[in-house]
Amino acid sequence: MNLPEYGLSLLEELLEKAPSPEIKEKLALVKRAYQTLYEGYTRDYLTGLYNRRSFEEALSASIERSKREQAPFTLLLLDLDHFKRLNDTYGHVFGDQVLKAVAQTIKNGLRKLDFPARYGGEEFAVILPGTGGYGGLKVAKRLKQAIEDLIFQTPNGKVKASVSIGGATFRPFYRMTPKEFLKEVDKLLYQAKEAGRSTIVFKSTLEPFTEGLTTEEKTLLFGKR
Repeated sequence: MNLPEYGLSLLEELLEKAPSPEIKEKLALVKRAYQTLYEGYTRDYLTGLYNRRSFEEALSASIERSKREQAPFTLLLLDLDHFKRLNDTYGHVFGDQVLKAVAQTIKNGLRKLDFPARYGGEEFAVILPGTGGYGGLKVAKRLKQAIEDLIFQTPNGKVKASVSIGGATFRPFYRMTPKEFLKEVDKLLYQAKEAGRSTIVFKSTLEPFTEGLTTEEKTLLFGKR
């Protein structure tokens, strides 16, 4: 639990133990103000998705949980194609509308336990807990289709966006840090962009990070593909 979450839980505990209605009312006001600050700490102001700071914390926690529970999870990185061109042609207000619509589309296509974030600019990240390669690729395809089905009205007519996606499944036996795993998925996103955009490049297993495993570990690892 990080510091903001601890502060919120502490306020909730104090509310339950408030000795009088007057104190309880004041604590409720403090809690609402704190929640507003907490949202600013964890959420992206434009899209309402989690921000980069929250994503990095969630990625570290996901790797720890994966190793502890011996279960995989999948990370997707999504990047809107030619977004700068849209911004330059139709303006930043239009660009913001596109980002908000894409963010909502991503959120609508996920489970409640999944973790969608705006990673930066026109790039989004999604953590899929307990999801292996098959499920991760299925989600990537669904999100890509939903985003590319969006239609935006401009003075010059209707336009559509396209998205490139890089994704990989983290396995409990991987000997890699959160930064290393993120770097590998970012490479896959780059490959998707280089392949002509509007493309998915996905790996269910990152082979170089299985070196040094025992035969038993490899059997367990590849048995979970």
